[in-house]
Amino acid sequence: MDASVPPHHQQLHHGLEQDVRAGRALRPLRDRARSNQHPTRASCAVRSNQSCGVTASSPIAAVAGPARRWPPRDQIVVDRAGLPVDVSGTVWRMNDAMRSASINWANFPLADCIALDAIKGYLVHLIKSGSPAAVGNAFHQIGILIRMPAFQHAAVAGETIPYLALSQARDYLGQEDQWKLHYGRAMYRWCTQNAYDGFEQGVLDQIEDWRIGGNKKGKAVRSRDPDEGPLTAREVSAIVTALRAVRLTGSMPLPEQAALALALAFGSNSSQFASMREEDVEPLRSGDEIAAWIISIPRHKKGEALSRSSFRQRKLTGLYGEIVQDLIEWSQTRPTFENDARPLIRKGTLRKRFTFDDQWQAHMSAAAFTRLLQRAVLRLGITTYGGKPLEVTCRRFRYTLPSRMVANGASQAAVADVLDHSDLQNVPVYWEIHSDIVDPIDAAMTTALAPRAQAFAGIIRSETEAVRGDDEASRRFLADPATNQVEVIGNCGEFRFCGITAPYACYTCVKFQAWMNGPHQEVLDQLQRAREERAHLGLHPKMIGIEDELIDAVKDTIARIEAKRAGEEPNHA
Repeated sequence: MDASVPPHHQQLHHGLEQDVRAGRALRPLRDRARSNQHPTRASCAVRSNQSCGVTASSPIAAVAGPARRWPPRDQIVVDRAGLPVDVSGTVWRMNDAMRSASINWANFPLADCIALDAIKGYLVHLIKSGSPAAVGNAFHQIGILIRMPAFQHAAVAGETIPYLALSQARDYLGQEDQWKLHYGRAMYRWCTQNAYDGFEQGVLDQIEDWRIGGNKKGKAVRSRDPDEGPLTAREVSAIVTALRAVRLTGSMPLPEQAALALALAFGSNSSQFASMREEDVEPLRSGDEIAAWIISIPRHKKGEALSRSSFRQRKLTGLYGEIVQDLIEWSQTRPTFENDARPLIRKGTLRKRFTFDDQWQAHMSAAAFTRLLQRAVLRLGITTYGGKPLEVTCRRFRYTLPSRMVANGASQAAVADVLDHSDLQNVPVYWEIHSDIVDPIDAAMTTALAPRAQAFAGIIRSETEAVRGDDEASRRFLADPATNQVEVIGNCGEFRFCGITAPYACYTCVKFQAWMNGPHQEVLDQLQRAREERAHLGLHPKMIGIEDELIDAVKDTIARIEAKRAGEEPNHA
């Protein structure tokens, strides 16, 4: 027995083995001795599975039994999308445009027997009626039931799969994972209704009375998991600040910029982003200028047989829209592939194996889009509270968008609409957490541990070291009303008419060059006094923390200056 298996699972295992050896609770197969039927072709090979922590009993010799119903007459079946799937071999490859979808019977914990005939028949039914993802999930979750000793014993002996097998699976899974029994029960129901030998109506009647809950959603959101839950307001601000900086420096490829922009703006799934095409982006013009973009996002998990069957239209403006437009213009200068459907974010090379449709060959997979997004955040150098590189997935951005909407007072209907949910069932979880706009954890953290993106150009000892240092117009000043004095904080390295927002905007600008002897502490003091005044007035937490990103940037500037004076740079990602 694997030492990693919990004690209650070990106890269950030993008890189950005793039951199997004693032959209790196993019902003989009805009408086994039909005169026109022949023995099974082979006994079921029993396999152990360490991941389940349950080892089935030893193989038992095969006995005479009913006629086999596998293989079927037609071994090329047509899936829900009208596309062919070959079920003649060990590996069944399904038609999924966004991910590799296949099931490998060599990995299934049951070898050739009548029970396996029924399970294969059920999977063929799912291929014809469900999505590739649904088939894959069922194949995986049914394996839990198959590994139970009572199931193995009955399958090997050619007997009815007993109630005990499903009861063992329920005990093994425990309360938290009991939702997985839906798959085993659905399989048993279909096999019984389609008169497969080894599945009995009496057993089905018993398990139909079970109340099996659904998969509990929102655990990462409720727990504020720092690696899987929604991003904090400061992490989002750091990403946006750094994204603006790389736009100016040109240090990030456009596909990475676009992946970030889409994830920040829409919070959709990776498969939705990967299936988008240039035709899904429609500019809205005001005269000669583009005022906004209408983005048609392919819908997900809505029961369509094919990807890109239906869409939700969203509006995109500002920085994110500019990035997407730049990506399209850049892509149009690149060579195209034959049958290129012009994906929004294209692969550099065609996908090597595609089962059914050339139009998807230039699309990246959902997993590839996630990796692109992760490379983008890694390139930005954003760190967590603990100083580790920030880890992201599309799911984290998807959690983040509604979390921030709730903090801003959005309704449940508005959140469900943004997430493209058909109902409000999974929306309330976002109201179970506190606003992350002014997070108490954020407030308690020191600047050294806060997430940050170093956007400004650097620290200079004197104006002679600055880009445009010979231009007095490049100076940026702090005006102190208390002393009626004006002091220089640094130089701007670019000809931009943004002086009206100086000095505050400078600390998050990639072109800013901070003076070592500048009045940065005075800037910080002004910002903190203003924050305290907003809190004293009882303003909304969002308004209180509206300048927190800037406060962090000024604090970090001060820390870097002190470190430089000490002859060492602080540790930055």
